[in-house]
Formats: sequence, structure tokens, C-alpha cells
Amino acid sequence: MFDFSFTEMLLSGVVALVVLGPERLPKVARKAGEWVGKIQRLAAGVKQELAANGEYAELSKVKQDFTSTVADLKQELHDFGKQVEQETQTIAQHTQELAQQTQQDTRPAWERLPEQKTPADFGISETAQPAFDYTPQPQPIAALNAKSLRKQAMARKRDMRPRHRATPKLRSRR
Repeated sequence: MFDFSFTEMLLSGVVALVVLGPERLPKVARKAGEWVGKIQRLAAGVKQELAANGEYAELSKVKQDFTSTVADLKQELHDFGKQVEQETQTIAQHTQELAQQTQQDTRPAWERLPEQKTPADFGISETAQPAFDYTPQPQPIAALNAKSLRKQAMARKRDMRPRHRATPKLRSRR
């Protein structure tokens, strides 16, 4: 804050010693120290208040942003609620229309069943043999012994683990 060199402070100390004398100099120095401490505490308090006011301004800005966001969300939820209500009304209308259509058809349920499929529809002859010729291809022997990818990965993981070897403990007889 103030820039005093060592020589300036030494000169002011000598002048104070000559003017005040050795008896009053410690009391004056103590009082001057108290006043400097009070001024420093006052300056620190002012700085702290300014920082608190700055934080308060930031918090009030955050609060305004938050309230505007809440208002936007409420509006969006209200619009969404209206949209859901309209959709439920259209679904209710469709279900009423379907109910009216089913009420008009008063035939028994077994008469409303779809037409039955025959085996010929699925490619099977009447002799219960498939209409197409399926002969399984022989698998190579190597494919039968092949491990699954999961088993191969587990084996690799197991091989990379450090092996635990118990260290023998030596015992002495007494």
C-alpha cells in the first residue's frame, strides 16, 4: 500500500526517539500498531462486504434464470398435457368406432375366425414329407472341436493372470 524503504523507516524511528523520548516511544508505538490493526481489519471488512454483495448479485441473477426456466418448463408441461389430452380423445373415438364395428358383427366368434391354413400353404406335401429336399451338409471335424468365442476369451484371460504360488513356510522344531 505505502512504499517505505528501510532507510526511511529507520530515519522516522530515530526522529520519533528524539521527539518522544525513550519513555513514551513504546506506548506510542503500541498505540500506532493498534490503529494500523484497526485500519487493516476495517479494510478487510469492506473487502468482504464487497465480495458478499458481488456474490449476492450473482445469486440473484441465478435465481432469475432459475425462475424463468421453471416458468418455461411449466408452460411446456401445460402444452404437453393438452397434447396428451387431445391424443387420448382421438384414441377414445377410435375405440368407440371399433366397438361399434364389433357390435354390428353379431356372428358367433367361431364364424369370425380367419380361414384355416393347410399343410400345402407351408410347403409340406400331403404325405407329411417336406416338399423341398433338405439334406444336412456334413460338418468338418475341426468345426466340431472349435471353442466358442466366449470360451476362447475366458481362456486368454485366465492365461494372462499371474499364477499364485504358495511360498513354503519353514518351521523349526523346538
